[in-house]
Amino acid sequence: MKKYGMIACLMMAVGTAVAGTYLPGEGNFDVSVYQTTGERGFHEVLTTPFTVHAYTNRAPIDVDAAEVRGTFNWLGVSMTDASCYLLSRLRPEKRRALLEAVFSAGKGAGLRGVRLNIGSSDYATAVYNYNENDGDVEMKKFSVARDDHWVFPMVKEAMAVNPDLFIFAAPWSPPGWMKTTGNFIDGHFKDGCEQAYANYLTAYVKACRDRGIDVRAVTAQNEAALSTKGTYPSCVFSPRQEAAVVKLFAARLKEEGLSTVPWLWDHNYKGVARLQLQLDELGLSSVVGGVAWHSYSGDVNGLWPLKKRFPNIPFYHTEMGTAKHAPQRNEQWWCGKIRHALENGCQSFTGWNLCLDADGQPLVGPHLCMGLVTVDPETGDFTPSTLYNVFRHIGPFVKDGAQVLKAEGDEDGMETILFRNPDGAYVLVAACDAGHGFKGRPGRYYPRPKLYVKCAGEYKYVPMPFGTWSVTTVVFKKK
Repeated sequence: MKKYGMIACLMMAVGTAVAGTYLPGEGNFDVSVYQTTGERGFHEVLTTPFTVHAYTNRAPIDVDAAEVRGTFNWLGVSMTDASCYLLSRLRPEKRRALLEAVFSAGKGAGLRGVRLNIGSSDYATAVYNYNENDGDVEMKKFSVARDDHWVFPMVKEAMAVNPDLFIFAAPWSPPGWMKTTGNFIDGHFKDGCEQAYANYLTAYVKACRDRGIDVRAVTAQNEAALSTKGTYPSCVFSPRQEAAVVKLFAARLKEEGLSTVPWLWDHNYKGVARLQLQLDELGLSSVVGGVAWHSYSGDVNGLWPLKKRFPNIPFYHTEMGTAKHAPQRNEQWWCGKIRHALENGCQSFTGWNLCLDADGQPLVGPHLCMGLVTVDPETGDFTPSTLYNVFRHIGPFVKDGAQVLKAEGDEDGMETILFRNPDGAYVLVAACDAGHGFKGRPGRYYPRPKLYVKCAGEYKYVPMPFGTWSVTTVVFKKK
């Protein structure tokens, strides 16, 4: 009897445990998981609930202990002259599908940032600016008529897809008569042309406004320390020259009643020392509305001390894109790029060309860039890039004003980014390159990567697809 009683008690205990703890159920969290892999496009996947039981002795990504590193606003892309020309040649229905895939949160990546070029960049159908008239300081002959052909119409179509776009702009060079070389290609800014150039930038903002396009921010120069050695439009500004232009430009914007703000730098992470000089000694901390960064070179970790020193000045990542013959720039690589920019104070991450053809054209420069999507001009069909695949997993889920969180824990070889939306929901994005297949001795292989998360004392385990790359978004909120 005693033995029977013990067995009965054990059976009752196991039955209670199974019914109350181990059977799948809704749990204490609302959870959704979305995924894109090398074998399947973006889709929602079946997932299990959070549980109070640990899955493993590995250290989970600890959401509750995560450090707040900043605020997220948007993801963006550049609508260059090249991209707009290519778009303009597509049939309307194909163009609409592409724009929705990029800018619609319901049907695509939900991008909200658009960077325009003031005059031509290296990705254009020709080299041009808006005023070739030497000495026209008052900009009486200023004209953006060329951009009326396809740039402004394509921007307006993007605005129709997403009316909440944040539009900003940058020049690759002032007109040649404002430079030491006398031409639009390469050279240094010429002292004494500061007011003329401030008027030039202001005229552009006004021209956009007259066409129903609200340009929210402008940098005085794209990559202000770069000499292209005569290969495409550029201009070198000294720190003091840039500061003088920005001050005059800010004053002109105010005179015209424009809400546009000037941004500084628009160049690589290695410009921290220059920014310290401009914001401190040259008095720009009370003038500028932001600092723009590119991630082609320099140490991203150098931004964080500068951000802590000037916490009220927003940082924005404004350029880096996919490239031809750069296989290392896969989804996991891009996830890391975005993560490090956001965790070091940037409120946004903007890529480069919206679209180019399969050879990275049209262009007037020497680079081997590719578009966020690659377009076949004959059919209008488009193929997403590795950067697009990551954007697709952030843009629709992370809301304006979300906190960027830096969490500790074992990422199992992946790159992850963690956000907390204003409504309290967490968004965890993970990119994984598990396409190496089986390795080692026969019968042995590397285990499946897994995302392991802890939140509010409960645990979530998400196995990654094996034998392919993947990008995964986990959205979860305590009920």
